[in-house]
Amino acid sequence: MTWQAIARKDFRDAVRSKWLWGLSAIFFGLFVGSAYLIGSGVESNGDGPLTAGVFVPTLGTRIVALVVPLVAIVVAYSSIIGERESGSLKLLLSLPHSRKDVVAGKTAGRSSVFALPTLIAMLLAAVVLVVYGIEVGPLNYLAFIGLTLLLGVVFITIAVGFSAAASTNPRAMLGTVGTYVVLTALWTQVRRVLVVFNDKLGLGWEQMTLVKYGLFVKFLNPVRAYETLVTGLYTDSVLAARLYGAGRMQQQVITQRLGDVPFYLSDGVVLAQFLLWLLVPVAIGYLVFEKADL
Repeated sequence: MTWQAIARKDFRDAVRSKWLWGLSAIFFGLFVGSAYLIGSGVESNGDGPLTAGVFVPTLGTRIVALVVPLVAIVVAYSSIIGERESGSLKLLLSLPHSRKDVVAGKTAGRSSVFALPTLIAMLLAAVVLVVYGIEVGPLNYLAFIGLTLLLGVVFITIAVGFSAAASTNPRAMLGTVGTYVVLTALWTQVRRVLVVFNDKLGLGWEQMTLVKYGLFVKFLNPVRAYETLVTGLYTDSVLAARLYGAGRMQQQVITQRLGDVPFYLSDGVVLAQFLLWLLVPVAIGYLVFEKADL
């Protein structure tokens, strides 16, 4: 399959251009640096160093969820459009490669460029925590690694999708950065559209119905899905993980009204919504790219 050749070439080019080493430095500082601060007691809860049960959710929901997507889109936004503007894409397609091979190969290659330094840095961070006597919890930490890699690859697919569909590099950048801003900072406004629909269309939804729909829409966002899944690794209650970040009073009211966790807020459904982002953006980008006049 020729997409594999494209992926290997893309990875080798990244290594030669020092991309891999730059990413390694970023993630070494993010994960290993944080683990060192936790382990040495610089960040403490008053009774000594924080445990991994606090370290992972705090890092995952407050820092990683912002940094990882940003790094991923920087890695991948020019993956196809850059070659298109330079003219090397036509040369690539003159070889026995289809446009589908290009999209698949670029996605796999840029995902590898992102995943390798991330994986190494997260494993080294676990070693640092263990050295300082902090119980990591291997299964939960491995799940944290897997979810973090998935988050990065999701934004790789978003960036490659825009890179395939855009006609210029600035447009690809605008699309990826705009998506990042919406998903990380403006998604609450998207959820409020439900309230507007309810008022303008006279749907008559009760407040609790709006809350239920709002929670479902909340986790259509891959960033929010990642945050709640990571929180759930160190939280006994699934519903408490889904309501992470809400006020205490709001959590109590919603918990009392909902009772059991609705199926659409279960780990399986949220994970499925998360995984859909691995396919949909790059598929849309490919469909546009397939019909584009190069």
